[in-house]
Parts: sequence; structure tokens; C-alpha cells
Amino acid sequence: MLCVNCNICVNTLRRYQVITLDSRVAGVLCSWVYPRVVLEEDIVCEACRDLAIFSVNENFQQDLSGNADQQAGPSHRGHTNVCLLCGLSTLRRRGDKILRSNPSELQLCMIAIIESRVQPRKITHNDFVCHPCWLRVQREARRRATADDFRSQPSASPQQEEPEVLEQQPQVSQSEEATHSVNEVTLPDYRRAANTNHHCVFPNCGSRILRSISEKLRAIILSTHNYYLPQQARVCDDHLMGNTWDTLFHSQNSYATFTVQQIQHVFSFVNAFNASIDFENVDEMDDRVFQYWIGRTKESFNLLLDEVPQIRNLHRGSLGLLVFLLKLRTGDSDERIAMLVNVPRRTLEVLMDKVREILFQDFVPNNLGINHMSRDELINNHTLLIPNGLYGNGTNTIVICDGTYIYVNKSSNYSFQKQTYSLHKYRNLLKPFLIVACDGYILDCFGPYKATTSDADIMNQLFCDGSALREYFECDDVFILDRGFRDSISLLEGCGFRAFMPESLSEGEHQLTTAQANKSRCVTICRWVVEAVNGHFKRDFKLLRQEYFHQSLPHMMQNFQIAAALLNRFGVRFENNIYCSEILEIIQERMDLENNLANMVESLNMNRRSSNFENICADENNLPFFPTLEYRDLVLFALGTYQLRQARSYYGEHVRSQGGYRIEVNRGEAINQNEPNPKTLIRGKIKSRHISRKQYYVYLLIENNIPGRTGIIEYCCSCLVGRRTIGCCAHTMTLVWYLGWARHQENISAPAGFLDEIFVQEDEQ
Repeated sequence: MLCVNCNICVNTLRRYQVITLDSRVAGVLCSWVYPRVVLEEDIVCEACRDLAIFSVNENFQQDLSGNADQQAGPSHRGHTNVCLLCGLSTLRRRGDKILRSNPSELQLCMIAIIESRVQPRKITHNDFVCHPCWLRVQREARRRATADDFRSQPSASPQQEEPEVLEQQPQVSQSEEATHSVNEVTLPDYRRAANTNHHCVFPNCGSRILRSISEKLRAIILSTHNYYLPQQARVCDDHLMGNTWDTLFHSQNSYATFTVQQIQHVFSFVNAFNASIDFENVDEMDDRVFQYWIGRTKESFNLLLDEVPQIRNLHRGSLGLLVFLLKLRTGDSDERIAMLVNVPRRTLEVLMDKVREILFQDFVPNNLGINHMSRDELINNHTLLIPNGLYGNGTNTIVICDGTYIYVNKSSNYSFQKQTYSLHKYRNLLKPFLIVACDGYILDCFGPYKATTSDADIMNQLFCDGSALREYFECDDVFILDRGFRDSISLLEGCGFRAFMPESLSEGEHQLTTAQANKSRCVTICRWVVEAVNGHFKRDFKLLRQEYFHQSLPHMMQNFQIAAALLNRFGVRFENNIYCSEILEIIQERMDLENNLANMVESLNMNRRSSNFENICADENNLPFFPTLEYRDLVLFALGTYQLRQARSYYGEHVRSQGGYRIEVNRGEAINQNEPNPKTLIRGKIKSRHISRKQYYVYLLIENNIPGRTGIIEYCCSCLVGRRTIGCCAHTMTLVWYLGWARHQENISAPAGFLDEIFVQEDEQ
């Protein structure tokens, strides 16, 4: 709901119906919104109501009756910083002015679209729209221009694809409402995706490899989640495999209005779809439907049957394997799966137990464990360039170890309850333990261990005297670990192995030294693989990411090891980064560099000095000397993409709190300017993502008008790893990302902006 006067969204604000107000107050409001006619259902916000009451009192004191004729008067608005289309406040988000000097043809078309949506209201020079609405209108204007060009071609086919639907529904007058309702209908219990093939149906997905959606999969999503996927909708491979369709209904890409053509399309595929799925005739199932339920393609399923002939020879063994994979994939109860495949529950459970035991005995040993792969195969086939360049010598293995979590219910067995309760996660859990190669191949997994058992204790148990792992690995082999393994480092080094983990703070220090931060970055640039593999378990097997029931716990580790074997056999391995050679060169060049800028900031105590800096807004083009960077430059500057993904979220937090991207530029007193090329020191204050009252100081030393990464001479941050010279922290990348790249783009906005309006907010004046 929007205020009839100032157009702000009043869903979380105090509001009043215009017809319930005093006639004199309503008359003032009617004069302000003229020529629009105020209807019975129109709402006014509290701020506009107060302004109208003040105007009535002022007129009464002056004994004037200027509202009697109800002519157009001055537009008094309770909220001035409001998006004209969606009604959201633009005080803390980026806004775009509608009327501009010397507009282009595209901007004229955009202005016409906005005017059509807000009729009969007139657009003034003070009107704004938020940046997401501006981008939506821009896409619609481009689509219309493309459609007009296509229609003008004489050879165009008369049967054209269905055009994209306007995502922001226009506000129409009472006279247009009847015509508008004929073309569109609102269904309160159903939602749909945007009718476009330009991006994935899942919001904030940047994948460019998109696939069409089959009619059977559309029918399943519509039946299961009340969510309609239009004909032009596309989905990427990751989300097709991810089985997270339930999140779409309440996402940004969710609309309640349906066109006549879309409703006709629903009837066309629903009537042709058979709601009952015949799981015993796999070959007749649609490929996308099969992959939706099982998580694997038909080819992978048939290959698995060929590799485990005992299942094929088992009575209804193919069905048993299918429902077991479905159980891993969906995590549904046995009762629901039994109803889905039309098999008695007890029969289904016996069948799955047999299949699980066969897979554990015949499939897992061939795809998981130190006995299924020799050490030479591990070195030759599962080593990446960056870890090998940092820690390898061509003859040693490099593995990454870590524990993961399987959450369980609370127990009335108090002994079990205490052993499974984690003081770190504040939940009940069991711990499987993984040993992973550099490319994500799972060498082996062990467990489950108690929640109270540390990673170091697990490592000490696995590498005790005479253990199989101690015999498998040889002297000079490399183990990449996290800080939780610090108590097992002496054991590993005593066995002749080399262990690397991120550095810890020295006593009394608040920041790692440059050498410590650089060593930590070398570890994390290799260790992310095991975290990604843990994510694959939870992504591909929903049974492993939800809480386990106690009756299922005896089979939990078997299920986990079967899932690991499936990932090894049918999963995709990580490959070398396209910039891996350049990243290695940068690491070798900057490994021993000292951070002189950090030393200068510390010696001059610049974090506590503000007189040397001038506060400016970087949204304006007032830093022309800052180098313009390409996306490739950002990756090489950070030596990876993790900091890049974090930068956009830090940017959103920074813009919301500052009202714009505000930075500070040094006035020149603290820097020696007697060099041939002038330099500029820039400082930014980035809020912590964890602690609201904490902020970090980021410094960039720029050589003016030098293009590319070479223009950024030195950088530092006050965070834990801010002194590193190999790559940079996420706070530093936020400044570099915005100043060098993002502010030159057209479609950069804060992520998940719709969440800003979830909470009840105080009325903004």
C-alpha cells in the first residue's frame, strides 16, 4: 500500500483511510493530489495527515478558505525521499533522478514508462526512483526498443516469443482499472517468476549458462511449491541440482500477477502432466524430473547399476536404489517416500536397507578410502598448480583435513546428550572427519566422533603408532589444516610430515605481522577446497543438512560415506584457476615485502587523526586520478574471488549507514610529495560484519593517473590480517572494488535490499 500523497510504502508505517479523516483534512489532501481522484480505499501516511491538519489549522487562523474549490495546490509531502514507483524510502539507498537534462532516447522511453505507471500524477524535477526500479524500467525500455526493431523487419516470423512481463505493476486510475484487470489477474496463494531468459530464476545468480525448464518440472514446482515458472524462465545447473525451489516463493523474483497467456500456459501443461510418477520405469521418466528427484542423471544412475550388479540382481533392486538416492537427496520421511512410489512403508525400508548394505560393501571401497587409490595416483591426478607451487616438490602429496557436522536431535539419554552437545555450535551434533585432495577429491572420511572431540584429538588418534594413515603417507607430505589442529602439529612433524595452518595472534597483539598475515593467506588460498566439499554434502544431500532422528543414527555414517563415494564417482573436480600462474608469480614477488604504509599509519597514529583528511562522497566523479580496473585486475589484486564476493555486502552496509559511499582523502601533510609522480592517500571506514560498534580503517596509497593495478602502490587495514601484502582483506577490497570498478557500472546495488523493509520501522520525517 502506498500513501496517496507522498507515495511512500506504508506497510510498516502508521496509516489512515482518507475517507475516515475530517472533511477539511480530506479536502486539503484532495487538493494536493489533484488531478488524481481520491477513492475509498486510498491510504495516507501519518506524516502527510499531520501536514494536512497543520494546513487546516493555519488556514483557520488566517480565516482563509482556499480549499473550498479543491483546485491544485502546492504539493506538500510528509516524505520527500521516496521512490515514485515502489514507495520505498531513498534516504539510505541509491536513488536516480527521473527528469534529466539532455536525456537520451533510452531515457526518454524510460520517462514515458514511468509516466504511464504513475498517471494521472505529473512527474516533477524533485521526483526520484530507487536504483532497482530504475534498472527495471531500463530493462523494459530496452526490451521495447528491441521488440520494435524486430517488428519492423519484414522477414520477422508472425509467431514471436511471449514478451517479458513488467515486474513492477503500474498504478492505474479508476477509469483504466477495468481494462487492466482483463489482461492481468492477482492470485494471492500463487507466485510466479519473471518471464525472462536473461538470468536464472533464483535471485542474485550470476551464471550465464542457463537451461530451459521442461513442462513436467514446471508442473512439479507448481504442485509442490505453488510457484509458476513462465515459458521464458531459465535455470542454471547449480540451482537445478541444488533442490532449493522452496525458497523462490518468498524471494525477490516472486510476483502475484498473472497474464491471460500465462494462465493458459498453466492449463496446457497441467492437463498433459500425469501427477503420479512411475519410478519403476526410469526410461519413461522425463530427464529433468528424474534429476529433480534423484539428483543424478539417468546415465549416472544406469552406470551406478552396472558398477554394482548385486543391486540389479536384487528383486526390485533398481527401485530400491532409486528410492535410496531419493532419500539422500530430499531427506523426506520413509512414509512420504512410500506414498510417492506407491510401495508399503515396511517394504520400502527393507529394500533401502539392502541397497545401503550393498553400496557400502561393493561401491564405497572402490571410490573411497586410502586402499582404493595409491599415493602416486593422488600426486599425479589430484594436485592443483597453486598448492603445488607453494608447498609441493613434485613427489609429495598435499591433502587438506577438516571435520564437519551432522546435527542430531536432543536426547533423553543424558550421557549421549552431553557427548553430542557442542559448546562451539550450541547444538547437538556428530563429527565426521574428512581428508581431501587439492581438487576436492575425498581421499577418506572417518567417524562419527563426539561433539566434544577436537580436530587435534581426532588427528592424533588417526596418526597413532601403527595406523594405516601413518603408513600411507610418507616423509615430506603436506597437511593443510586450520587452527583447531594446533595441538597435533608436533605429532605430524614428528612423523616427518609438514603441517601448515593460519598463524595465531601473539600475546598482547591485536594484529598479525606482515609475515604472519602472508603465511596465513598462503594457507587459506589452498584450504578453501575442504570447506567447498563440506558445502557439497549439504547441497546435494538434504538428509545430511537437516537434524537426524535418533532411530536413523546407526546408518548415519554409512549414508555419509556413500554420499562421499557418489561425490567422488560422479561429482565435478575443482580445476586450476585461469589466473593461477599469475597468482603464483604475485605471491613469490610479494611474499617478503614489508607493509611500509601500515608502519607509517601506526607510527603517525593516523587512525586517531581526522584533521589531515577531507571527507568526500565517492558517488560523484571527483576522484578521476583513481585507476579504473577490470574484473581481472580485482581477482589478481585479491588473489581470489572470496574477497570480491564479500565486497558487495560491505558496500551495501557502508551505503546504508553513510547515505552514500563516503571516503576521506589526505590533504597532503603526512605524505612526502617531493617525488616525480604525485601520490594520494585515501582512507575509508568500513563497518565490521560481526560487531555493529566496530569499524576498520582502510588506507590506499595511489599514484595518480597510473592505470591498472600498478596505480595502487600500497594498502593496509586495521583488521586482523590487514597488514598482508599477498592479496588483501575484504575491507580493503571493498574500497578498491567500488572506486576502481563498481562505480563505473550501471547495475550495482546493495544485495538483498528487500530485507531492509522486513522490520517495523520508525516513521522517517
